[in-house]
Amino acid sequence: MYRLLIIDDETIIVNGLHEYFLKRCLKDVEIVLAYSAEEAVSWLDAMKIDVVLSDICMPGMDGMELLGHIEKRWPRCKVILLTGHDKFDYAHRALRSGSVIDYILKTEGMERIGEAVDRALAAVKDELSVYHQKEWLQRELPKAIAQLQRQLLLDVLRRTEEASLRGLQTEFDAVKLPLSAGEPVLVLSLFVEDWGKYQSVHERDLMLFAIGNIAEELLGSRTVAKCVPYDGRSLVGLIQPQGAPDGTAEREERAASFAHGTLETIQEVCRDLFGIPVSAAASGRFLPFEKLAREAHRLRLAVLNGGFKGNERLTFVQDEDGGRGADPSGRLSAQYLLEQMRQSLLESGGGEWTEHYGKFVRLFPEDGPEDPFDRMLVLQALCRLCIVCLEELGLKDRAVSQANLAAMLHFGAHTRWVELVAYFQSLLEWMQNARSDHLRLTESNLVGRIHYFVRNNLGGDLSMSRIAREVSLNPSYLSRWYKQTCGKGLSEYIQEARVERSKELLRTTACRIHEISEMLGFADPHYFYRFFKKAVGCTPQEYRNRNAS
Repeated sequence: MYRLLIIDDETIIVNGLHEYFLKRCLKDVEIVLAYSAEEAVSWLDAMKIDVVLSDICMPGMDGMELLGHIEKRWPRCKVILLTGHDKFDYAHRALRSGSVIDYILKTEGMERIGEAVDRALAAVKDELSVYHQKEWLQRELPKAIAQLQRQLLLDVLRRTEEASLRGLQTEFDAVKLPLSAGEPVLVLSLFVEDWGKYQSVHERDLMLFAIGNIAEELLGSRTVAKCVPYDGRSLVGLIQPQGAPDGTAEREERAASFAHGTLETIQEVCRDLFGIPVSAAASGRFLPFEKLAREAHRLRLAVLNGGFKGNERLTFVQDEDGGRGADPSGRLSAQYLLEQMRQSLLESGGGEWTEHYGKFVRLFPEDGPEDPFDRMLVLQALCRLCIVCLEELGLKDRAVSQANLAAMLHFGAHTRWVELVAYFQSLLEWMQNARSDHLRLTESNLVGRIHYFVRNNLGGDLSMSRIAREVSLNPSYLSRWYKQTCGKGLSEYIQEARVERSKELLRTTACRIHEISEMLGFADPHYFYRFFKKAVGCTPQEYRNRNAS
């Protein structure tokens, strides 16, 4: 939403301009009125102003002095100055300001003023457009690119389904990752065995970053390599052969042989430069992206098993190593789906959780995990998911009395799988329904708060910004949300409320017309007359005479 501030010490001019722009129906523009430069400054202090249309000759503070206040508070604001006199010295001074885009004589007419406001609004929109920001993005994006790459790679390492990897190349290209989603990857793991003198979290993060840079530099001479911190003391590296695929296995074999041999050099550099012993493990062959989560888990287990503090293990894990028990890939898929369920439940819609829950259940046999240990892990994960979501949704207290949470305390490794599946589905459905009911109630309460504020402040500030501040919403969002929820604009409701209140005052009080006009926030009684006649079909006095008791 954009704001146009109209300023003049002559009430008739301000109201006339206001009526003119209301008839022009400027889209997404809120019009704010000020009848003095001092009042204009108070508006500038209260809210962001995008375009100012101001008289240049006003008592107390002229337009040039006001211009200084505008530039100090809102440097992007566009200013159009109006004058009734052809004073070229004013014009020359005004147009030297970067904020002033036009200087207009009042005698030039409304259309000329309207065109200037259109140009000013277009300039504001252009400055805020994505296209205008392209240079800024190109300049600033490289500063954040490393963090964006890390977040994407960590997310990819949690994805276990082919569907979740569709469009991966587009994601890589967006953050300038030099990986090819269509080619397999060799996975490696680097694990810090002993931090030595590096004891603070900050120091350790810096060391992980340094180790990753060293690995990328050494591996990057013959391969495409990218390393990402995996947890507080390890990194995962993804390796692909350089150059275009040639359809031969030799290309991948050469890259794998080079990567395996370089791991020893990485360990030596880390020991010599930083005094840090680093263990390393690498997969024996290249794998598709959907197997990365499983492989990263296998490599980490290979590093952890059988080591001792300070050693520098160097392990190459083949497909048969570890077995099903060492790397239960079903657990990784379950973790991914549980996270997807959590995100879906916390969103306003939340309907996708049923699809993720169905996939989660189908990961296991009809009677559930055979291993009691795996069964308990699944049970604990589901319990934790539900408790976290209840807490974040603010439904914990209601669930205690309405959703039989105590049942979770009695579940164990021998509870029938079908019973567990049904209970958690029922609890998740209760959460979704409670969330939907809460949102509907909140929406209804919000509309009520808005209407109550409007009805009790008809003579005060009823700008979109003031109402938005009352209900703690962004003004632009409030405008769109109200129209979508109520089927009409908020300004339309305000006008209806003013009409109904004016009718009531005309019927039930002896207040004079100009007093009613003032009570309803109209600075000019003549404007109130025109407003009432347009809305009701007769003048205020005619309405009073017809409805006199």
